[in-house]
Amino acid sequence: MADHVTEPYLVGLEAIAGELLRGKWCVYLHEWLGDDDDLPAWQARVAAHAERAGVEVCFVEIPRKDMTLVANVRALPSFEQVTESVAALEHYRGLAAGRGWRGAAARRSAG
Repeated sequence: MADHVTEPYLVGLEAIAGELLRGKWCVYLHEWLGDDDDLPAWQARVAAHAERAGVEVCFVEIPRKDMTLVANVRALPSFEQVTESVAALEHYRGLAAGRGWRGAAARRSAG
């Protein structure tokens, strides 16, 4: 994995705008949405938080991977960066199958 793509970690809704302001992008697994949420509602909440922080966001759904990219329109990642991020998430998704990775990621982001 390239140096500019980190190990996947879960960022809470309130922290997404800050990540985007720092030039990062987020790729979310759709299974992280949970049972009480749908993708359009989640995107609306992300956009509202980002707007309050002064960040214009764009969303790119990656349907064959069940993922969505969230990026700052003024600091878009390259195709290679997105490809590496998706590959990293697929790798960790495979490792996490049956191991409860989502819960571990959620606990880590709460601290």
